[in-house]
Amino acid sequence: MAKQRILLLAAIFVLEAVMAGWHPANASTDSRVNELFTALRDGKFAKATEHFDPTMKAALSADQLSTVWLQIVADKGKLEKWKIVRRGQMAGIEVVGVVLTFEHGKLLSTVSVRPESDEIAGLYFKPALTASTGSSQATSPPYADAAKFRSEMVTVGADSWKLPGILTIPVGSGPFPAVVLLAGSGPNDRDETVGANHVFKDLAEGLSSRGIIVLRYDKRTYAYRTLNPQKVTVDEEVIQDGVAAVRMLRARAEVARGRIFVVGHSLGAMMAPEVAKKAWPVAGIVMLAPAGRKLPAVIVQQMRYLGEASPKELAELKREANEISAHRMPATQYFFGAPASYYYDLDARDEVAIARSLDVPILILHGSRDYQVIDEDIRNWQNGLKGDAKVQVDMFPGLNHLFVAGAGKPGPAEYNTPGHVDVAVIATIASFVSNAGNAH
Repeated sequence: MAKQRILLLAAIFVLEAVMAGWHPANASTDSRVNELFTALRDGKFAKATEHFDPTMKAALSADQLSTVWLQIVADKGKLEKWKIVRRGQMAGIEVVGVVLTFEHGKLLSTVSVRPESDEIAGLYFKPALTASTGSSQATSPPYADAAKFRSEMVTVGADSWKLPGILTIPVGSGPFPAVVLLAGSGPNDRDETVGANHVFKDLAEGLSSRGIIVLRYDKRTYAYRTLNPQKVTVDEEVIQDGVAAVRMLRARAEVARGRIFVVGHSLGAMMAPEVAKKAWPVAGIVMLAPAGRKLPAVIVQQMRYLGEASPKELAELKREANEISAHRMPATQYFFGAPASYYYDLDARDEVAIARSLDVPILILHGSRDYQVIDEDIRNWQNGLKGDAKVQVDMFPGLNHLFVAGAGKPGPAEYNTPGHVDVAVIATIASFVSNAGNAH
């Protein structure tokens, strides 16, 4: 179906679009993107597909594109304007995010362009984020009980990097155990919105319904889009603000200060031990889907699994990944949307060793349908923490990288189907917090 053909760039969701927006402008690419949407606005579908590469032309003809576009126009009205808001690179292909403004709403489009030929290699549409919270419409999970908690808008961090967030607080006198949520890679909002799902909203409302205070906040790379990509480090993207969030909780009267936990997802899970160490003391760590391999290798594995890259593109991606792993790539050169310096920064950290040194309870969670963080990643964490009686590893059958249930072969397209973090995950974290906190 034409509607399925348009999802050719679903692979950009790999690791939540690693460091999306961290790539300099390319005038030629921008020009090609503008030509594309000018043709679509004017209904010139043959013109719109004129600069598709051979694969795109075979997958999405002018007639098929017309069918898809007319469905969009029937829902949203006439295209009025567009703006490029993000730039990145994947396997040597330029990737740009474009906000499309229609008469009755907005969409976010992702377009990939081959720099050597200026041909369009991929086109993708999804709902745009709302201006107020950065999230598509979010609903509360069925296990959330609004009568059992209240929400408070808060600010995390110092004057230079103030980040808006939400604190969900159980009803009652307290003090309560509390957790800080660390989001995955890329510019995530406070709900950790991925497609039509809102992982951190689910976690926050589910845990607060069970008597746990939860702090979630916009990442610095989301709140401050003008950050210099050549200078941003893992410290600035994740750790500094995570430490500030823990300290903010410690200052709250409702919080049991000896029962504060660091809970991370994906990249946030990888960095959770370091945040815990620098915000010490903490009562424990929860790691949801932590990668346990070098990030370039993770990216190559995901691209191979998805099958979206040609053999030539995959070979080039693997070559660049090996170059980064050997620290031979220039620090300013981009790989999959982030400068090599970012990967070198990650390589310099031994989070397993840090976790081992903390001597606190650790809970590692993994979904059986997670194609992004695989069994090998979890085994590497288990092997690195072997012998530590305080480590608990739980596998959840049928759950994907977002800990949402699904069926069939996992893939990024399912992230566009609304769902909720499985209640079993909420129950497991709540039990861990209760048992680990009471041990302190």
